Amino acid sequence: MNARLVGLLKNGKQRLTYLGIVLALSALLKVGHATQWNLFPSAEGGVSSSTTAGASTTSPHLQVTDLVVDDQLAAKAGIRLAPVEVRPISETVNVSGVTVYDQDHVANLSVRTSGHVWRVEKRVGEQIRKGDCLAIVDAVEVGEAKTEYLQAFVNMQLKDQTLARLTQVKGEVAEKMLRQSEAEAREARLRMLSAEQRLINLGLPADRRNLTHGDDERLARDVRVLGLPKPIVDTFDAQTTTANLLPLTAPFDGVVIGRAAAIGEVVSPNDPQFVVADIRRMWVMLDVRKESASLVRHGQRIEFVADGTAQPVLGKIDWISTEVNPATRTLQVRATVENPPIAGDGSEGRHRLLKANTFGTGSIVIRETAEAVCVPKSALHTERDEAFVFVRDGDRFRRRDVRIGIAQDGFVEILSGLKSGDTVAADGSHVLKAASAPRG
Repeated sequence: MNARLVGLLKNGKQRLTYLGIVLALSALLKVGHATQWNLFPSAEGGVSSSTTAGASTTSPHLQVTDLVVDDQLAAKAGIRLAPVEVRPISETVNVSGVTVYDQDHVANLSVRTSGHVWRVEKRVGEQIRKGDCLAIVDAVEVGEAKTEYLQAFVNMQLKDQTLARLTQVKGEVAEKMLRQSEAEAREARLRMLSAEQRLINLGLPADRRNLTHGDDERLARDVRVLGLPKPIVDTFDAQTTTANLLPLTAPFDGVVIGRAAAIGEVVSPNDPQFVVADIRRMWVMLDVRKESASLVRHGQRIEFVADGTAQPVLGKIDWISTEVNPATRTLQVRATVENPPIAGDGSEGRHRLLKANTFGTGSIVIRETAEAVCVPKSALHTERDEAFVFVRDGDRFRRRDVRIGIAQDGFVEILSGLKSGDTVAADGSHVLKAASAPRG
């Protein structure tokens, strides 16, 4: 009897629980329909809502576009206001790349005739100036060319002097003798020009104005050391040193990045003895993905950060490949960048930020606007591929559809829908989005 009574009581309690849940849900549905599921009841003085003009208040999918929010409730909800700003903004394409020497300022240097290395002046890593002597080569052809030059110079002087004397006594000598002297002087000048050209072809200066006139010993010495820097000439006896010496000089300022020359080694024009580079500028070779290749143009700005460095370098695109790499399916472009010296290393510019053949990452600016209308990224919301923000209008937040452009540094460009001077809800604006969500 007692067991049966207990069972009946348990069953009755369970039924009452089910009935209470059903009644509670019914009441919740009735209240929600009556208030249109407003998260902020206006009875508390916080948020009330209105619909767009012409919208039915009995629509099963009502969208709230105006929300009345006082400052106190906005602060409690964590809503932060932000002005619509006008600021520069740019659209970029991310790329990877590698640094290489500026091939317009890299030289593979070799002597212009065969010989053997007589002296080496520079080592790998040394900074050089235009005209610096890198090495001196002993070449028989050089000695022959200098001898020919010296003979041509002396012969030209003699013929010119003879012609000058005959011209002074023109009336006292036969016309035939004068004409013959003129022809000989002309021939001597042509031989001099030929001898000068031979020296120039070997890389030696041939300026007759620098030769000593009237002193045969000094003249022979000048020709023997022709092209050699005076500081080097001062280190050996120019009277007994061979005239076969040919200097190999730097064509521009830079750094020695390669050397094959060694004293006594036989060299020829076919084998480079030195490689020099101007490292004040570098090339950055960038790989652009094929989906972005059509956006790249000459003159666009680039920013590149080499691996192992934190300082970006800037440049502009000056070459775009005419083909896509068949292995990587990327388009290669090139930019020339300045290579800044490392401050405080005491190398006088020899050590610089960028090293050749270093990988890194960068970006290409494909579009930039100096005065773009922008809002914080947190103010922007999307729904069914539509973008919108909440604009502060007195004591209301109004939903406003916008068209967006570039996103950069936490800001989004607004192409239409807002103007400078508007104020939008930024951080915490998701609360407004939830309150304005469709109801039904």
